[in-house]
Amino acid sequence: MIQNPTKLNLSKGQITLRNEQGEHTLPLEDIAAIILESPEITLTSALLSACMEQGVSLVTCSATHTPNGVLQPFLPHSRQSKVARLQLSWSEPLRKRLWQRIVQAKITNQALCLSKYRGKEASARLLALSKQVQSGDPNNIEAQAAREYWSKLFDKGFIRSGSDSANAALNYGYAIIRAFVARSQVAYGLLPIFGIHHENELNAFNLTDDVMEVFRPQADALVFQIWRDAELSENGQLSKENRQKLATLGASICLIDGQKHNLMNACDRMTKGLVSAIESKSALVMPMPQFMTD
Repeated sequence: MIQNPTKLNLSKGQITLRNEQGEHTLPLEDIAAIILESPEITLTSALLSACMEQGVSLVTCSATHTPNGVLQPFLPHSRQSKVARLQLSWSEPLRKRLWQRIVQAKITNQALCLSKYRGKEASARLLALSKQVQSGDPNNIEAQAAREYWSKLFDKGFIRSGSDSANAALNYGYAIIRAFVARSQVAYGLLPIFGIHHENELNAFNLTDDVMEVFRPQADALVFQIWRDAELSENGQLSKENRQKLATLGASICLIDGQKHNLMNACDRMTKGLVSAIESKSALVMPMPQFMTD
């Protein structure tokens, strides 16, 4: 995350940062994403190209420091055309079963998040709802669970999509997760524009928005901690410290098949599994991350 006026360029295959504090050099292969927060950042086209070659995502931000765009590599996968053809030929029943598993995992993770911060009783209703999700979620159990979840995680008067600082923090965290999920999908040859459930013609990341649903509670938990500790302002703005904490979401830990993974690795595992699910025509092949309560 770069929050101050900085000049970025490529030097001997590494990224060089120059600002008032001096000059710093970092190997590109150690970087997964760069968040460009300051409006006074300049960077070279050679660095942009090198970032794409190395699979480094570049996240741009608005004047209010909210992520508003992501630059991803173009066709980096050796099996791009094969994977794309498979994705475009997936059947509607497969997509419905994949969406069922995603919604089930999302609600279960929301329940685990509630259990950790509000107690097991608060999560009981959500766990019950997760078992009612059918193929394609025709009864929109996802929305029912959301109403239950938000009213119990924050204060009863909390409204998701409001203009308060908690909502600003959630939006910031989700944008960070979105960048990591999109990065993995592009790396494995998938076309993010074609979704499992989301089908907005104006959205270039429909598939990303589908898959990231299961990771949202990772951001919810971090935002809850910041909110609980009274570290959020009341003016709807995020402090520099708030944004720095949220930028660490890529390192947050979840479980896949009982093993610990940071969110960035979990995105890779899930995306690889999605490709396998499309190839085998079985939704059960895609692994689902689980929120950690310990």
